[in-house]
Amino acid sequence: MKFIKYYFFLVSLVLIILMDPFMEEIAYGGLISLIMLSIAASLCILVLSFQKQVFWTLVVVSFLIILFNFFLLLHPSEKSSILQYASLTILIFLYAFLLFYFLMTSGTLSIRDVSNAISIYLLIGIGFGFLYSFIEKVLPGSFVYQAQGTKDISGDMIYFSFITLTTAGFGDILAVHKLAKVVVMMEVVTGVLYIAIMIGRLVGIGSGKKQKQ
Repeated sequence: MKFIKYYFFLVSLVLIILMDPFMEEIAYGGLISLIMLSIAASLCILVLSFQKQVFWTLVVVSFLIILFNFFLLLHPSEKSSILQYASLTILIFLYAFLLFYFLMTSGTLSIRDVSNAISIYLLIGIGFGFLYSFIEKVLPGSFVYQAQGTKDISGDMIYFSFITLTTAGFGDILAVHKLAKVVVMMEVVTGVLYIAIMIGRLVGIGSGKKQKQ
C-alpha cells in the first residue's frame, strides 16, 4: 500500500496524455485539464515528500504556478496562453529533473523505482509538448500540419512530442522553424539517452544486489 501514491501519479500522467487531445472539444476543457495537472502535481509532491530539503520549496513553487495558471484561465488571451505554456513547461521539467536525480542517486531497485522511471519518461513527453505549444504560440507557423482538420495546439503538440520522443516520426506534423527544429533534436537525443541511461542504471542496481547476495 505504501507504493500506491507512485501508481496514482503514473496513472494521472497517463490520463493527461489520453484526455488532453479532447479537452478543446468540450465545455470547460481548459479548466478540466488544469485540474488534472493540479492533481498530478500534488501526487508528484507526495512522491518526492521523502526529500525534506526540496519538499517545501516544491510545494511553494507548484502552488504559485498552479494558482497563476488558474488566474490566467479566468483572463483568457493570447498572452495568457503563452504564459500558461511557459510556466507549465518549467513545472513539468522541474518534476522530471528531481525525480531523475533522486532515482539516479538511489542505491535500491524496487517497483517504486520502475514506476518513477516510467513517470519521468511521460513527464519528458508532456513537458516538450507544452514547450512546442509555447513555441507555436510565440512563433505561429513553427509547425506545419500535413493533413487538414481541426487543430488543437496543446493536444497536437503533446501527440507530436511523444511521436518525436519515441523516434516514430510519422511526418503528419513537421517542425519548420529553426527554433522548433532545435527543440525537436533535443527531445530526440533526450529520449534515446534517457532509455539507455535508465536501462543501464536499473540493470546495474539489479546486478549489484545479486552480487551482495
